[in-house]
Amino acid sequence: MQDEINRVKRERASLIDQMRRLKGRLDYKEAERAAIQKLAAYDKPNKNLGRLRKMKKSIEFQISTQAGTLAAEKELIKKLTDIDAELEEALKGFRTKRKLEFLASDIEALNKELGTHKDKVVELDRKLDVLFAGIRSKAARQRRSEGGQPRPQKRSEPFEISLEDIATIKKKEQK
Repeated sequence: MQDEINRVKRERASLIDQMRRLKGRLDYKEAERAAIQKLAAYDKPNKNLGRLRKMKKSIEFQISTQAGTLAAEKELIKKLTDIDAELEEALKGFRTKRKLEFLASDIEALNKELGTHKDKVVELDRKLDVLFAGIRSKAARQRRSEGGQPRPQKRSEPFEISLEDIATIKKKEQK
């Protein structure tokens, strides 16, 4: 019986340690999400990434195939630079939004795992209660079978000493 109790206690302690680690990871993920949400990049409206990428490829193709005049090529390179900047800005917002989605899914998974661990700990607590109750009832049966007196009940009233009791004790000490 004691071996079973020790095994359940070890399992419970292990689960609690895992819960502590999961809680630390969860706190880190929530702090990371809060920090990312404070960034201004994700608040910007979504730009059409596909359209920007097509425009970039089109201009790059024009630069490589339509090597007409130097001025025309410079104008295409300016457009390409503008589109690159716009595309990079759109990608920042997209990456931030995706990062927030991944963090939300990680937080949800961690919360779910914490919940299952909590349920297991509660189940192990109930099992320990049953095991301890079995030990107590076994000890009580053993005392009854040996003919021993039941344990004296503890006083429900507080233990008080009056001044008369103190005076009596002092008189006995002085003699």
